[in-house]
Amino acid sequence: MQSHIKKINFLLMCLILTLLLCGRVNAATVTWTGIGADSYASTSANWSGNVAPQDGDNVVFDSTNLYCAWDLNVTLASISKTSGYTGEITKQSSATLIIAKVRTWTGLGSDNKASTSANWSGSQVPQSGDKVIFNDTSSDNVSWDLLGTVPALLTVTSGYSGVITLGNVIRVAGNLTVSGGTLNLNDKNLDVDGYLLISAGGTINATSSTITVKGDWGNFGTFIPGTSTVVLAGTNRIIYGDTTFYNLVKIVTTADTLYFKAGSTQTIINNLTLEGTVGNLLSLRSTEPGSYWYINPLGTSNLSFVSISYMYNLSFVNIVPLNSEDAGNNENTNFGGSECVCIEDERILAWRLAENWRVTC
Repeated sequence: MQSHIKKINFLLMCLILTLLLCGRVNAATVTWTGIGADSYASTSANWSGNVAPQDGDNVVFDSTNLYCAWDLNVTLASISKTSGYTGEITKQSSATLIIAKVRTWTGLGSDNKASTSANWSGSQVPQSGDKVIFNDTSSDNVSWDLLGTVPALLTVTSGYSGVITLGNVIRVAGNLTVSGGTLNLNDKNLDVDGYLLISAGGTINATSSTITVKGDWGNFGTFIPGTSTVVLAGTNRIIYGDTTFYNLVKIVTTADTLYFKAGSTQTIINNLTLEGTVGNLLSLRSTEPGSYWYINPLGTSNLSFVSISYMYNLSFVNIVPLNSEDAGNNENTNFGGSECVCIEDERILAWRLAENWRVTC
């Protein structure tokens, strides 16, 4: 009974963290109201529910005559204007608006190649800007042999149980979600402009690839690090869940903050690099002030021009940040000092104390 309760609690915790990361699990329908302080689409008060459109949403303009200045860079599932809308919509020159077509893997072709049109819904191979879905329609394995195709979103649902193997490098213009099956990077690089989420039941086998993520990182499933390198390229981002990385890198040239979910543990097998520059510190913070986040570097650690608080180093070797700021409450961290840890000093002292020895003749 207790184990059953613990399992339920764990699943609830994963669900809550996933909702925090994704914001909204499914595409929403948002309607223009135009009642905000300005006419910009990026102003949340101008939309139903006080939430501006996000990637994958359906946008509706109806029953108002208020002007909309579209300044968002998003990929929408659809955008529609009813007869009730008598206003004007003007896309700003700096904005990018993509209407994504949904392409679902069916596996009905004579092979397992992504380039085979018969393997996709509508017999259409995904194009750049499309939303690519792998679900319970087919769990056949996939060889992603498309070159230069940039999906707006790539989603592997919990209903998919096959293996998607990259044959070429891939960039996802929005979010990457793996909730089922396995995404095998096969030594090919992966760039994600949105967030990367591995939900319970999903697996990413990173092999020796370089994974560059501009959004948040969330791992509640299985991440097989191999000898890969994960590069965190976004600003003010969050790492959710516990992950074992091989190499983890974040280097900034303007002041930035990287948040770690309170209570989470990040293990780095080979090399940890977290660096800012003179006058532009990289701040490392817990998502909950006053609560520790944990790190366990098993190899080398290169930290410089960082500001750290509530970091608990689980390694037997001190982390030594150079030219950095101790923002308080850090454990096993020596700002500008030595990597030597107390346990080694205690052993040396115990060796030298005479009362710890007994002479026999």
